[in-house]
Order: sequence, then C-alpha cells, then structure tokens
Amino acid sequence: MGQDVNDFLAKCCLLIDERYVDPFTQNLETKDTLNLLGYSIKAMLQEIKELGEADLIKDPEPDKDSKYPGDVWIFIKKVQTYNIYIKLKIRELKNGDKQLFIMSFHPARY
Repeated sequence: MGQDVNDFLAKCCLLIDERYVDPFTQNLETKDTLNLLGYSIKAMLQEIKELGEADLIKDPEPDKDSKYPGDVWIFIKKVQTYNIYIKLKIRELKNGDKQLFIMSFHPARY
C-alpha cells in the first residue's frame, strides 16, 4: 500500500504544480476551513503537497457517486491545532486531461 499512496501523492503534486486542480471552494465547509486557518487556496494546496503516507487513514475506495470513475483517498493532517480531513481524487476530464479534485478539506469529525 505504501508505494501506491506515494505514487498517488506524487501525481497530486505534479497536478498542483501544473495547475490542474479543482479546489472545490464553492463547498461551504472548505471555505469556512480556509477562513478558520487564515489560508488562501495556495496555502491549502501546499498542505496537500506535504501529505505523507502516514496521513492516509484508510485504503482508497471507488467513488460510487460521481460521473468521474476513480478512487477516493482520505487523509487526516495536523494543520495548526486542527486535524484536517482531506478527501482527494484524480479524475479524468472529457478531453483526457487529469485533474486533482479536492472533495473535502475541513476539520475532522470524530
């Protein structure tokens, strides 16, 4: 599993660097979390680039509720004093390009 997550995270970093990202900031929870942390989208993307294998909380699962097939990866990362729940997916667009989709970025709910 370790190599899979590292491969996934390397692809995420590449997509962020190439600006193939949908930060999904129309999501109210993500907006509220960025405000809570005093973060810009760029700062959020930097946190995602710094994710590691140890931040993964379970094996990836297929996304059943999407027009974009693929696996969903879930991480929890300590950011400031918060445990931030981060849900990511790399999706393929109609034109064949790949895009990092940030499905969730908010304090974890236990």
